Amino acid sequence: MQMCVNDVRGRGRLFEYNGKLYRSPKALAEEYGLPWNSLAHYIQRCKTVEEAVDRCKEAQEKKIMLWGKKYQSRYEVATAFGIRETSISARIHTRNRTLEEIVLELLQKEPICFEGKSYNTLVELCAEYQVQPCNVFERLKYGKTLEEAVYLPIRNNGKRYEVEYEGKVYQNAAFLCREYHISKSLVKGQQRYKPEYSFIKCFQMIKQLRDECKWPDTEVFAFIPRLKVQGTFYKSLADFAAVIGMTRGQIDAYKSRHHYKNMIEALQAMQRDRIPAYKTEYGLLSYSEARKRRYTYAQIEKLEYIPENG
Repeated sequence: MQMCVNDVRGRGRLFEYNGKLYRSPKALAEEYGLPWNSLAHYIQRCKTVEEAVDRCKEAQEKKIMLWGKKYQSRYEVATAFGIRETSISARIHTRNRTLEEIVLELLQKEPICFEGKSYNTLVELCAEYQVQPCNVFERLKYGKTLEEAVYLPIRNNGKRYEVEYEGKVYQNAAFLCREYHISKSLVKGQQRYKPEYSFIKCFQMIKQLRDECKWPDTEVFAFIPRLKVQGTFYKSLADFAAVIGMTRGQIDAYKSRHHYKNMIEALQAMQRDRIPAYKTEYGLLSYSEARKRRYTYAQIEKLEYIPENG
């Protein structure tokens, strides 16, 4: 038995199921295709691991219907749409909303994983693949997978609601937006704020904004950027903060504490700041970064400390 224990990688409590040892509920769940957080929940509440696995399997047999498709679990739904299962579960337990509404909200507001790459929102994903977000949302509602919704070619349905712009007639507003690489849903969104404006008027405003901020002509203008840093546009300060490993609150706090007039001044000052660090084999690392590299407190104490003004 001791030899078997030593063969199991990692540290921590061992879980035995069907004669095999697992270092964590996640490792066990992955082998049997179960959502690991649900299995961990049942392990805490059941007397044996076998009972927990059986309860978890029973729960997964109650299939979930979403937009005409059957899914074994919320975990499978999350995997299909590149979102986090924990976010789905949290909203189901705390908000009186349907699964369809929750998934649509998460696609618009939370990070999405698609083909191994993370995107802040579905709009950002659509901008990279040059597809209209409204088309993707509609395809999802018709039961398409995220991959199908992104890659399906544009279909000409033959409907004609002609619009004219700069002397050229387009079959409908969607064809106009495609030619200029502008999101139709973005234009419609502006029209909701200005109902007295026509679609063409709102389109002209969006196009002027895109030209003024020098958005690349080859990319779909899918959102109004809040800032541009090193050639990259960000929809909000929170999106930029996430990229540099911070939160919006931390940047706001820095600006307020140092009495800067605007965010640009605060960000420029943050670039000049030196963060206290430790000299490691990976280079200079802050305390939190060193902990992420598996350095123990005792090991960090022995490292050379580089002060803030060093």
